[in-house]
Amino acid sequence: MTYDYRLYGWRLRSERPLPFLRPDDGGPVTETADSDVIMVRFAPVPLPEGVVERSRPAIDVLADGRILLQTPDGVRLLVEAGRLVTVDTGPGGLTDAELHSYVSGPAASALCHQRGQPPLHAAVLAIDGVGVAVAGDSGVGKSTTARALIQRGARLLTDDQAVIDPASGLVHPGYPSLKLWTASAEVFGDAMEQDLRVRRDLAKFHMPQLHVFQSEPVPLAAVLVLRPEPGRTAPALEQLTRPEAAALLHRVIHRRESAAALDGGRAAFRWATALAQRTPVHLLRRPQDLGRLDALCTVIEGVVRAGGGQAG
Repeated sequence: MTYDYRLYGWRLRSERPLPFLRPDDGGPVTETADSDVIMVRFAPVPLPEGVVERSRPAIDVLADGRILLQTPDGVRLLVEAGRLVTVDTGPGGLTDAELHSYVSGPAASALCHQRGQPPLHAAVLAIDGVGVAVAGDSGVGKSTTARALIQRGARLLTDDQAVIDPASGLVHPGYPSLKLWTASAEVFGDAMEQDLRVRRDLAKFHMPQLHVFQSEPVPLAAVLVLRPEPGRTAPALEQLTRPEAAALLHRVIHRRESAAALDGGRAAFRWATALAQRTPVHLLRRPQDLGRLDALCTVIEGVVRAGGGQAG
């Protein structure tokens, strides 16, 4: 038996239920019939033979384009040709929440790069029918900011990674949940259930947001790249020129080192340049204090309702 889901415009078919993903409704997908199905199967993953093109902790990109993800506790995922993910859950097994963390996180990122669709490291919210990407490195507060915007009426399109078509400007829906650390979840009064832990050794939880999930693509109005600054008391917005925007977009591609190993980074460079030509990009310097989230959200909403700004 297999289970069908939607993720980033793809049809994803799994041998095991993936309850954190959106079930497939049988409607059209974004690609041709022979390439729209991604298979997730469960089997042992031996260490593959072959030349390693690039290696970093937990990730090996092989010379034939396969990407191996592995953890110290024996979990391995092998991603091949943008169409197949083989999961070896290791001796300890994986909870549904942990499996979701791996499939929707590093495995999905590897699939994107193999398919020539570099993912932006961002959460995307729908506000007044258009999307705003809250982008940046790990730990800058993307998901916390997304949760604050949801509390003010925004809808969630995707968390952590955004698949954006630079030709059409459309953002494809991800999955209906956010990942929040304990401190952020407490700010919003969200319940932190043990079976929602992102990983059993982390105080970080998946927070379902099905009631506010935007299940259809939306046009992207703006990208805001967060930069926390110690001592800052109010958000400050800086719109970037197109060359500046392209450089910053390229820097916040999710796991861009995989792109460099696969094709020398050409797809990532083309993607960042094309999106910068189409979509305004802003640097948003933010206070580190979570008590100032309302001011941050007001700035973001203002950018969207002003039309995103004009690329310079």
